[in-house]
Amino acid sequence: MSLAKTCMDLIDALDKVIKLQVNSNDQAFFTDIKEFATTMKNGFTQATGKALHRLGTSKPSEDTVKQMVEAIPSSLSYKDDDSQLFPVQSAIWDIDSIKYLPILAKEGIKHNVGGRDKRGGLLAANPRDDVNWSTLQLLVDIEVDDASYAIPIDTACLNAMKELRKAGLLVKTDIKEQELLRLACHPSSKMRFEYFVEWEPDSLVARTNDGLPYVHLIINTSTQSLASFTMYLRASLKYYPRQIGCLFLKDNNGKTTIKIAIEKNGRNNTFKAIQECIPTDTTLPILHHAAKDAPEYFNDLSVRYPSAIYLRDENGRSFKQAQLASGTKTIENDAFFFLTLTDDEIAEVDPVTKQYPFMTAATAGTGDLLTVYHLLSKNPSLLDRYREQVTRERAD
Repeated sequence: MSLAKTCMDLIDALDKVIKLQVNSNDQAFFTDIKEFATTMKNGFTQATGKALHRLGTSKPSEDTVKQMVEAIPSSLSYKDDDSQLFPVQSAIWDIDSIKYLPILAKEGIKHNVGGRDKRGGLLAANPRDDVNWSTLQLLVDIEVDDASYAIPIDTACLNAMKELRKAGLLVKTDIKEQELLRLACHPSSKMRFEYFVEWEPDSLVARTNDGLPYVHLIINTSTQSLASFTMYLRASLKYYPRQIGCLFLKDNNGKTTIKIAIEKNGRNNTFKAIQECIPTDTTLPILHHAAKDAPEYFNDLSVRYPSAIYLRDENGRSFKQAQLASGTKTIENDAFFFLTLTDDEIAEVDPVTKQYPFMTAATAGTGDLLTVYHLLSKNPSLLDRYREQVTRERAD
């Protein structure tokens, strides 16, 4: 007997039983029928739930899946006996079932799968995971070591993410709150990573609740630390070029990204990765930032980017102007710096403060008088020019 015939006969029998209940007083009979109907309903839920856990194998059409969950919505909450996962959670573990995840989540949100405010199970914690990552986090984090599988899986996950975003089930605030950019920063999830970067570039300089830059966390925890660092640096350079991307981003203790990367991956590997992202003939003021934020690596970077010494930073300052403005240079601690200043450099006004170098030395840092005297001795006329400048400004 076909399934259709069996179901039609069952429907016909149940319809007659319902009509009988009006005129019969045999409650034991109806109690037995109710128990049978309950068992049958549970059977439908179980059978449909198991089917939803096998989507990667059976590969039904997406419309068929939608009809299944609309007919038996309780099946969305059916947990697999072994894994204790909901169907929406099972979907991420098979490349052929990932495409069904948006449908399961959209239908699941109507029935509070995983509990209220769990977005149909997307934010439900995975019982198989020690850190209780959500379905959404695991979707973003899926990594593979076999390069031949990387692009197909990355593509499947990205397509699912796009559908979730279209349905309002993946939102911009998730990128930081669910740490999605960090989880996607891996060579095998390159497309997912770039998708988040393009959607929310500010997340590249975001910090954890403890104030730690996410790039530092990635370097220290990624299974492919050097490759992940390279991905992150290249992306950050695209959106924050004048700041040299994330390279000199500091944690609360003053440690820079470049220092964290070198500690984790070694000096040679790290500088090789940096050169992959920043060409030797760069127009970015990398040495300005190195001198200010990571002086211990200034020589290493100078050897690799010698022409950068002639560039100006985002404020229009030359390298020497930037160093003088930092307040760390005095005639006593670096006489060579001041002895090699040209006449033009001594007479050039700082583009930010509009002051001559002798005034910068007087106001920056400790305001060392010996340094001020040295600069003025090289060009005493600057004092008169400064007085004229101040007089004009007051007159205006």
